[in-house]
Amino acid sequence: MAEAGPQDSGKKEKMSAAAKRYLVNGETVHWQGKPATIVIIGRGVLLTLFSVAFIVALLISTSDWLPLAIAFVACLLMIVTDKRFGLVAGLAGMAILVAFFIGLDSEWNWLLAIPLAFSLLSLLINVIYLGKVLFMITNERIITRYGIFSLRYAELDIDRIQNVTVIQPWYERLLGYGDIFFATAGEKGGIDYERPGLKLMSGGAVTWENVGSPFEVVRKVNEIHHPGTKIDLPAVQNAAGEKDGLEEKLRKLADLKEKGLISEQEYQQKRSELLKNL
Repeated sequence: MAEAGPQDSGKKEKMSAAAKRYLVNGETVHWQGKPATIVIIGRGVLLTLFSVAFIVALLISTSDWLPLAIAFVACLLMIVTDKRFGLVAGLAGMAILVAFFIGLDSEWNWLLAIPLAFSLLSLLINVIYLGKVLFMITNERIITRYGIFSLRYAELDIDRIQNVTVIQPWYERLLGYGDIFFATAGEKGGIDYERPGLKLMSGGAVTWENVGSPFEVVRKVNEIHHPGTKIDLPAVQNAAGEKDGLEEKLRKLADLKEKGLISEQEYQQKRSELLKNL
C-alpha cells in the first residue's frame, strides 16, 4: 500500500481536529468523510467550461447560425448542470444571446462575462461548502455538519436507527456515489417503489447526499448498530436438532434484507449456503 503524502496527512489531521470538537468522553470515530468532490466541485467546473464556450462562440460571430447554436446549447447545459447558479447563468446567457441576435453593438461584449461570473461564484461557494461539510459515524452517533454562513448541525443516536436507505441512480453508480437516508422509529424510511428517486420521510431524519462508496458507509453503520450480527453465518450442522436453529437464522437473514442491511444478492447467497447444509 502506498504511503500517504504530506498533503494527505495534513488533510487527515485537519478532519480529525474537526471531528474531535463533537466527541464526548469514550466516543470513538469509526468513519468520517464528505460528499464526493467530483459532484460538488464538478458542477462549478462544468458551469465554468460552458460559460467559456458561450463567450468564445459569440466572440467568433453573433450572426452565423453555428456559433449562435453553440452558445444556445451552452446556456441549456448551464441550466441543467445547476439549479441555482446554473439557472441564473443560463437564463442570463439566453437574454444576452437574444440581444446580440437582434443587433446589440460589439461595445456591449462585456455582457458575455455575466454567465462566467455566476459560474466562478458557484465554483467558489462549492469549494467553501466542501470544506465545511462533515459526515461522521462514531460508536454512539451519526453526526452531520454543513453550511457556509449559517452552521447546521444534527446528530442521531445509533440505537435510534431503524432503516437505512441508499438511493443511487445509474449515473451515480457510474461515478461511485449516492445518497444515504437514516430513518428513525418516527420516520417512514425506505423507498417509494413507484417513484424510486423519492425518499420517504416525514421530517427530522438524517440524509447524506452525494456520498462516495455509500454501501461501504452503510456497512460500517451496520457493524456498529448490530455488533453481534454476522453476515457470514456459520455452517449448519446436519443433526436433526439443528432445524430450529436453521429456521431462526433464515428469519434473521430475511429480517436483515427487509431492513435494507444486506442486498438481495447477499441474501440469496447466504440463504443458499444455509440450505446446502440440510
